[in-house]
Amino acid sequence: MAGWCARCPSTGYGWYMQPLGSKADLVSVESIEQELTLLVRRAQKVHLRGGPTEQVVERAAYGILAWLHDTGPLRPSALAAHFHLDASTISRQVASLEQAGLITREADTEDRRAFRLRLTERGRDVLTTTRAERRGVVRKLLQSWSPEDLANFASLLAAFNAGLDKHLASDPNSTERSQR
Repeated sequence: MAGWCARCPSTGYGWYMQPLGSKADLVSVESIEQELTLLVRRAQKVHLRGGPTEQVVERAAYGILAWLHDTGPLRPSALAAHFHLDASTISRQVASLEQAGLITREADTEDRRAFRLRLTERGRDVLTTTRAERRGVVRKLLQSWSPEDLANFASLLAAFNAGLDKHLASDPNSTERSQR
């Protein structure tokens, strides 16, 4: 039987899926696409505040702060690659975060001509506050879900994001489209 196996990177669990083709499959894909559109639109309306100054942390800034926190200091090129953005887009976002005092540059020990970006203490505080607020919103939205539904949703969402990341990495036009 033809198909493919998807494996969730965070849990390691996998499942077998047949290729999409039936009318029911296509209806499901249409429904998922519509729900994703609503999710993105609604998520963009949620402006969360972080830190004592109640600074609004936009989606792009939050992603960069979280990635630097989770991975440690990185070159701007590594951020651009991770987020599938070109260097000019990352440069603008980095400049804004530097100006706000949330990240700073440090010398790259491997290449003296290059630099790495790291969180400042203020950046860490803003991220911690914003992350707690975001997780509080998610927790509130999911409070009526069963533990099994939560685990399944987390696994499926991780697998979907992994597939999307793989698609973006293999698509030479993905950095151009992601800036629109």
